Amino acid sequence: MPIMTRMRESMPVVLFGLLIIFLITIIFEWGMDYLGIRGNRNDVVGKINGTKITYPEFSNTLKVLSDNIKAQTGKEPDEDQLKNLRDQAWQGLITQNLVEAEIKRLGLTVTDQELIDWVRGPNPPEELRRNFIDSTGQFRRDVYDEFLSNPNQFLRDPSGRDPNYGTAWLAKYEKDLRQRRLNEKLQSLILATVRVSEGEVRQRYIEQNQKINAQYALFDAATVADNDVQITDADLRAYYDENIDQFKFDATRTLKYVYLQEKPSAADSSMREKDIDEAASRARKGADFMQLESTYSDQPDSGAFYRHGELSPEVEAAVFAAKPGDIVGPMLDNGTYRLMKILDEKQGANEYIRASHILIPVEGTADTMAAKRQAEQIAREARQGKDFAALAREYSKDPGNASKGGDLGWFTHGRMVAPFDKAAFAAKVGEIVGPVRTQFGWHIIKVTGRDKRELKFASISIKIDASTQTKNDLLDRARDFAYNCRESEFTKEAQQTGLDVREAQVQEKSTLVPGLGVNEAITKWAFGAKLNAVADPFTLPGGYVVPTVVAIKPAGVRPFEEVKESLRPAVLRKKKIEKVMQIAAEARAKLGSTDSLKNVLQSYPAAKVGDTGEFTAAGFIPGLGRDLAFIGAAEELEPGKISNPVQGQRGAYLIDVLSRTAFDSTAFASSRAMLENQMLQEKKGRFLNDWLTKLRDQAEIVDNRDAFYR
Repeated sequence: MPIMTRMRESMPVVLFGLLIIFLITIIFEWGMDYLGIRGNRNDVVGKINGTKITYPEFSNTLKVLSDNIKAQTGKEPDEDQLKNLRDQAWQGLITQNLVEAEIKRLGLTVTDQELIDWVRGPNPPEELRRNFIDSTGQFRRDVYDEFLSNPNQFLRDPSGRDPNYGTAWLAKYEKDLRQRRLNEKLQSLILATVRVSEGEVRQRYIEQNQKINAQYALFDAATVADNDVQITDADLRAYYDENIDQFKFDATRTLKYVYLQEKPSAADSSMREKDIDEAASRARKGADFMQLESTYSDQPDSGAFYRHGELSPEVEAAVFAAKPGDIVGPMLDNGTYRLMKILDEKQGANEYIRASHILIPVEGTADTMAAKRQAEQIAREARQGKDFAALAREYSKDPGNASKGGDLGWFTHGRMVAPFDKAAFAAKVGEIVGPVRTQFGWHIIKVTGRDKRELKFASISIKIDASTQTKNDLLDRARDFAYNCRESEFTKEAQQTGLDVREAQVQEKSTLVPGLGVNEAITKWAFGAKLNAVADPFTLPGGYVVPTVVAIKPAGVRPFEEVKESLRPAVLRKKKIEKVMQIAAEARAKLGSTDSLKNVLQSYPAAKVGDTGEFTAAGFIPGLGRDLAFIGAAEELEPGKISNPVQGQRGAYLIDVLSRTAFDSTAFASSRAMLENQMLQEKKGRFLNDWLTKLRDQAEIVDNRDAFYR
């Protein structure tokens, strides 16, 4: 039966979905034994409020995530993906343990009858229900009920040893459903008080729909000269005291480190070269190329037709010089050995040309004719037979291809600016045209190829990767370096070993290591280590890093004298805004009840008077951006009445609301329910997020993963 087959295939996915259902709800609705293991398999990976997370528990969670990646991509996750999966597994276990502890503390339970009513009721769990949809889209209730009565008929042990495999699966599923229902009850309890008021919905509607049109006079702080304001030490001190939080700094550690990059050895390259040579020898002796591809190639070929410009220059030149049936290679292409067999050829819809050019830029109006005369002289020399590539290397100012003799590669219509495109496609192969003027300058162009062909080929690709032996040798080298540094001086040892020493400062509340990226393990080690301590190698994508702590700085506040001069620009702007606010107040006082804002220009010509056009409170003000002070004032201001000075982002404003659309109660009523539901989901998401964050902040979490993974 198709339903039974689909269900058997889907059951592992169902189980996986249930394992992470709570996390999925939080993230989306509301807002293994791997390389690098150290330690005993029964060791504790971490503790969450005293609850142990054992290695088998962590490994099993990691394996579920890894298997899911493999099911999606068809490949084992690489080292970078494994690192991310370890973090996901750890964060998931933290959340799971904290949630289960809260469920227990609150005394939440799920009865057997609740589960029976859910599974056997009119709306069974969706992930189970969809396995019993027939080809017409109908839910087969009869087959579903038969499954519940006799699961062993539908689900059989792949090994054939367990006759009660289906019953055991259903029992496991029941356990997962119970946990899911407990999670739902917990969420309901946590979010029971979350509400959206009528006023909040109304305000959101107004912000999104009410249109405002205003006139404004902007007294821009940038128009005030620096020497028109005076800054005293008292002003600087007052700003420092008012913004003291800006000058607090976290504890830091200064690290020196060496990075040992993982790259293939000569032996690795030689071994892969032998593989590609062997494949080439067999191909030329008549072996089936497709069979060779499946045997030797690291990645399957797409089987698509390739056009000019879609391959590396070396591969493109080789394959487009061949004909169907030819074997091309072996050749090295960006760290990968390639062997190709041309399968088919056809004429494409688009014409491609290959061209080289010499660019003589124009730096100013006065320079235009001089640049043109130089370009004309170079064009004459090229037409007289001088080597075009040599001329390009000598004269062209295009940094992207001058060193390559001006070669632009292959391109089709529309890839170049219009004048260049028109001239190049009108030329014959070998013809030199120009000078041609574009916004970049004067171009002398030589067309070197023209083609409409598209090629289909099979490809054996063997990437030159570091072997396991090479990786192990590199790790041994990193470990030896770390050991020797504890007996010697770090920089001296690095110099003797031929390694570059780099430096980085890490902050206590950040996981960023400058130069290495985000690495929680290194920052955690740095803040637990003593001065001059040297760590064992840390695994990074593509290599290992060995750090040492060279400076320790506790958290504190930067003293006033240290930051005094750096405060001057901020205080200067503050003073300028105060000055334009005063100017705006004086200008406002001179306006009569019937005066327009344009009258401001009589007393203060430097002001900018303009109209906003229509805008909403949730959007941007045309020409001014999103200035919340301006928007807030415009929302409250009575139309036709000029405001008092409003301090905005650029300075001071006087605002005159020309029009504001009336509140549309009918439209509000029709969209109220949808808007309220949207706002409720947003608020629930924030609330649940904050709740989880608070649980985490209050929890005592011990992370020992570093002891298990290099």
